[in-house]
Amino acid sequence: MRWGPAGQPVGRYLAEARRARGLTLAQLAERLDVSAANISRIEHGADLRVSTLLDLARALKLEPMLVSKEHVPAVRALLSTLEHPEAAEDHDRARFA
Repeated sequence: MRWGPAGQPVGRYLAEARRARGLTLAQLAERLDVSAANISRIEHGADLRVSTLLDLARALKLEPMLVSKEHVPAVRALLSTLEHPEAAEDHDRARFA
Protein backbone atom coordinates (compact mmCIF):
# COMPACT_ATOMS: atom_id res chain seq x y z
CA MET A 1 0.00 0.00 0.00
CA ARG A 2 1.38 3.42 -0.93
CA TRP A 3 0.68 6.73 0.69
CA GLY A 4 2.22 10.14 1.18
CA PRO A 5 3.30 12.80 -1.27
CA ALA A 6 6.35 10.81 -2.34
CA GLY A 7 4.41 7.56 -2.70
CA GLN A 8 6.27 6.06 0.23
CA PRO A 9 5.04 2.89 1.89
CA VAL A 10 2.31 3.49 4.44
CA GLY A 11 4.34 1.86 7.22
CA ARG A 12 7.20 4.28 6.72
CA TYR A 13 4.79 7.21 6.70
CA LEU A 14 3.20 6.01 9.95
CA ALA A 15 6.64 5.55 11.56
CA GLU A 16 7.62 9.11 10.59
CA ALA A 17 4.34 10.46 11.96
CA ARG A 18 4.86 8.56 15.22
CA ARG A 19 8.39 9.89 15.64
CA ALA A 20 7.30 13.43 14.71
CA ARG A 21 4.81 13.29 17.59
CA GLY A 22 7.51 12.09 19.97
CA LEU A 23 5.94 8.68 20.56
CA THR A 24 7.81 5.45 21.07
CA LEU A 25 6.56 2.16 19.68
CA ALA A 26 5.55 1.17 23.22
CA GLN A 27 3.59 4.38 23.81
CA LEU A 28 1.66 4.10 20.55
CA ALA A 29 1.02 0.41 21.17
CA GLU A 30 -0.33 1.19 24.63
CA ARG A 31 -2.73 3.80 23.21
CA LEU A 32 -4.06 1.22 20.76
CA ASP A 33 -3.97 -1.73 23.17
CA VAL A 34 -1.75 -3.78 20.86
CA SER A 35 1.83 -5.00 21.14
CA ALA A 36 4.81 -2.85 20.19
CA ALA A 37 5.91 -5.76 17.97
CA ASN A 38 2.66 -5.43 16.02
CA ILE A 39 3.25 -1.70 15.45
CA SER A 40 6.83 -2.45 14.39
CA ARG A 41 5.64 -5.05 11.86
CA ILE A 42 3.22 -2.51 10.37
CA GLU A 43 5.92 0.14 10.18
CA HIS A 44 8.15 -2.35 8.37
CA GLY A 45 5.57 -3.20 5.72
CA ALA A 46 3.27 -5.87 7.13
CA ASP A 47 -0.26 -5.90 5.77
CA LEU A 48 -2.81 -4.17 7.92
CA ARG A 49 -6.56 -3.98 8.05
CA VAL A 50 -8.35 -0.78 7.20
CA SER A 51 -9.70 -0.68 10.76
CA THR A 52 -6.12 -0.83 12.10
CA LEU A 53 -5.05 1.93 9.72
CA LEU A 54 -7.93 4.09 10.94
CA ASP A 55 -7.00 3.43 14.59
CA LEU A 56 -3.37 4.34 13.90
CA ALA A 57 -4.42 7.48 12.01
CA ARG A 58 -6.60 8.64 14.90
CA ALA A 59 -3.83 8.02 17.43
CA LEU A 60 -1.35 9.95 15.26
CA LYS A 61 -3.77 12.78 14.46
CA LEU A 62 -3.81 11.93 10.75
CA GLU A 63 -6.76 12.11 8.39
CA PRO A 64 -6.92 9.16 6.01
CA MET A 65 -8.82 9.82 2.80
CA LEU A 66 -9.38 8.35 -0.61
CA VAL A 67 -8.44 10.59 -3.51
CA SER A 68 -9.58 10.13 -7.09
CA LYS A 69 -6.61 9.14 -9.27
CA GLU A 70 -7.20 12.15 -11.46
CA HIS A 71 -6.67 14.44 -8.45
CA VAL A 72 -3.57 12.73 -7.04
CA PRO A 73 -1.09 15.02 -8.88
CA ALA A 74 -2.85 18.13 -7.54
CA VAL A 75 -2.98 16.74 -4.00
CA ARG A 76 0.72 15.81 -4.13
CA ALA A 77 1.61 19.28 -5.42
CA LEU A 78 -0.43 20.91 -2.65
CA LEU A 79 1.16 18.74 0.02
CA SER A 80 4.61 19.49 -1.37
CA THR A 81 3.85 23.20 -1.18
CA LEU A 82 2.74 22.83 2.44
CA GLU A 83 5.83 20.80 3.36
CA HIS A 84 8.25 23.12 1.50
CA PRO A 85 6.71 26.62 1.50
CA GLU A 86 10.03 28.23 0.52
CA ALA A 87 9.94 26.40 -2.81
CA ALA A 88 6.43 27.69 -3.48
CA GLU A 89 7.52 31.26 -2.67
CA ASP A 90 10.44 30.98 -5.10
CA HIS A 91 8.11 29.61 -7.78
CA ASP A 92 5.59 32.44 -7.21
CA ARG A 93 8.33 35.07 -7.30
CA ALA A 94 9.55 33.78 -10.65
CA ARG A 95 6.03 33.59 -12.00
CA PHE A 96 5.05 37.13 -10.94
CA ALA A 97 8.41 38.86 -11.47
